[in-house]
Amino acid sequence: MGLIKNTVHYCCVSRDNQILYAYNGGDQSNESLAGLCLEKTPPFHAWYFESVGKRRFGFLIGDGFVYFAIVDEALGKLSVLKFLEHLRDEFKKAARKNCRGSFTAVIGSVNVDDHLVPVVSKLIASLERVAAAETANNDLKTSNSNLAEQSESSTKAPLLGKSNKQEKKRGGKDHVVSVRGVELDQHRSSNERAEASSVAETSLQKECVPRRGGRSGSQSFEWKWRRLVQIVLAIDAAICLTLFCIWLAICEGIKCTRS
Repeated sequence: MGLIKNTVHYCCVSRDNQILYAYNGGDQSNESLAGLCLEKTPPFHAWYFESVGKRRFGFLIGDGFVYFAIVDEALGKLSVLKFLEHLRDEFKKAARKNCRGSFTAVIGSVNVDDHLVPVVSKLIASLERVAAAETANNDLKTSNSNLAEQSESSTKAPLLGKSNKQEKKRGGKDHVVSVRGVELDQHRSSNERAEASSVAETSLQKECVPRRGGRSGSQSFEWKWRRLVQIVLAIDAAICLTLFCIWLAICEGIKCTRS
């Protein structure tokens, strides 16, 4: 299998939405698409991937720089991440060779095209080889799975010479099993009937017991109520009699009525 061409459609290095280096595979619409993607770079991420259609968009973010690539969907995320990491390392090397001092301070005035053009070409060529190997591996796995399914289906088919004997044996076994099944069903039905009758008897006994208990409880309640009424009436009579005696003692008999 030959190499898969145009695996990397676009890649660039940017800072503050300013593109410092860019590679375009030939489609001019990639530049405008990359500009829109860079404007919406996901924050709080060291790297980020998104697949749309047949393309994969990858971001590698660090030290204020964004390393961005638009690649074919045949490439895995790990391969694209390694590509962006190599692009970052080579970009930093080119900046340090051409400038002195801090890398982030002078990066805006550095021309790194002369160094990165051959390096990026080599990275893209290696990615194409990786994509071809991954595609070949996937095709091999698919063919192996198909062969395995075909072999399983062929081994499951019975031989013509043994099928009749096996069917006869199975028929005799099925007949014995069916007779035993009928006997077991009859035995189960008789057991279920006996259990149902015993359950009904126990339920009737349980129903009779609460009714007797209810009658005795109502009778005891009536007796207690009558006893309580008698006690209350006796207390009232005693109080009235006491008050009458006190009145007689204060009035000295019936003198209060004469006055």
